[in-house]
Amino acid sequence: MLVVQGASLYVVGSMLDGFAWQIRSLLVPTAAVSTATAVLVAWWLGRRVAGRLAEITRAIALAHHAESRDLLAKRAADEIGSLVESVNGLADSVALRERRILESALSDPLTGLPNRALLADRIRQMVSVSQRSRSGFAVALLDLDRFKFVNDTLGHATGDLLLQEVARRLRATARESDTVARLGGDEFVLLMAGGVDAAREVTRRVLDAMKTPLRCNDQLIDIGVSIGISLYPEHGEDDVTLLRHADSAMYSAKRTRSGERVFDGDAGAVRRSYLSLLGEMRAALESGQFVLDYQPKLALRTGLIAGFEGLVRWNHPVRGRVPPNEFIPFAEQTGFMREITQWVIAGGARFARVLADAGLNLTVALNVSALDVENPEFGREVLEILRSQPIDPKRLCLEITESGVVSESDAALKNLLAISRLGVRLSVDDFGTGYSTLKQLQQLPVDELKIDRSFVAGIHRNRGNLTIVRSTIELGKQLGLKVVAEGVETVEELRCLARLGCDEVQGYYLSKPMPEADVVGWVEMRHALYLSARETYFEMLAERR
Repeated sequence: MLVVQGASLYVVGSMLDGFAWQIRSLLVPTAAVSTATAVLVAWWLGRRVAGRLAEITRAIALAHHAESRDLLAKRAADEIGSLVESVNGLADSVALRERRILESALSDPLTGLPNRALLADRIRQMVSVSQRSRSGFAVALLDLDRFKFVNDTLGHATGDLLLQEVARRLRATARESDTVARLGGDEFVLLMAGGVDAAREVTRRVLDAMKTPLRCNDQLIDIGVSIGISLYPEHGEDDVTLLRHADSAMYSAKRTRSGERVFDGDAGAVRRSYLSLLGEMRAALESGQFVLDYQPKLALRTGLIAGFEGLVRWNHPVRGRVPPNEFIPFAEQTGFMREITQWVIAGGARFARVLADAGLNLTVALNVSALDVENPEFGREVLEILRSQPIDPKRLCLEITESGVVSESDAALKNLLAISRLGVRLSVDDFGTGYSTLKQLQQLPVDELKIDRSFVAGIHRNRGNLTIVRSTIELGKQLGLKVVAEGVETVEELRCLARLGCDEVQGYYLSKPMPEADVVGWVEMRHALYLSARETYFEMLAERR
């Protein structure tokens, strides 16, 4: 039994050995084939992944250097596809960043206009085109008047809004072919094809567009500009020279308050003259070159002289008499106006004392810059002058431009109130050229309105001027203010103002400004003639053509 079992086990073992050999003979080739297949698949996948990764690496390198924006095809929704999406996002982000950097390098971030670098490039392009076509072009440089005053008074945020509004108006006014750029600060440039006539046509439209005030937080801001024009090739053949000459012409326009000016001289000489003028003002003030001439004011109701306006003049030893519009704007820009104003008020107060000692009950009016009113020390400075000159403060009147009187700064209001409490009279000079409101006039301690000469000229035949002057006089009466008209040059204008109820007049018809030494004798002579012919004066006012 055991032998049979052993034999059976032997047979079974032999059979299992045979099966195992057969299985091994089948598995070895299969394993070999599988291994080879796996190797081939791995090799293929490796090459595929390596190729895609190499492509991605090149794309990243190109994106890094901003040399390409070409996007990669995703091709598969797997990890490689996700990586491709990330690389595409990187390429887009880098391209956007580079585009923004390029734009910021060539444009002004505040206004969006081309900046100095792009403007210079466009001028060079215009030079090349003009040389081939033998044509010309113009460069107009614009500078805002009183921009520093706006910034200092209303803040830089308001200043930025003003610059943005100027940029908008320039774009709306310029021709489609023109380039509008911002150099920086409050300077803008118009690059225009064509000659001087075409350029002036555009700049005149710009000046008209800037006449409308900007409203900001219920405050109206006057946008005044001065424009200088240079022409290619007459005034320069490169961007630097053309801009420099346009800048020189702009300063000439600002100095003469003419709005615009075409370059007509050597820029270096103009600038050297300008710097020399600034350097000489302090010495002129100390050496007595500045003087006050006085122009009389006539009281229309009585026919008697009511007072004088002191007008500063500069008797230069070499240049001769320098008119105020030649040096006052520069004095304001450099901060020297404060010294001139102190000298003017002191001189006017001293002369008021001279008139009082001569038995003349006359008021002396003096011009004060809007910048002076903004000076926190101005009220104290006026008080010190009055202490040094023992006069009745009512004999002194400070004429302040409308923009200075209606300024909403705390310093200006504090100064006006302090000066009014001293007894000094306050006048709104050039009334009608600014943008004050009835509410502002009611709240301010002013005593008189002075109608600008531009509204008085030809009032007897200009219906528009007549309407403005009549309304101003009626407004003054309603507010209890004296009304003075300046710039009266004809008897017809004098009669018209008398019929409208104007209080006082001044102008060349009455007298040109005269030296201080001539005033007392002139007044005594005038009053003597009046007393002898009083009826003739009123008959003259009543005459009608």
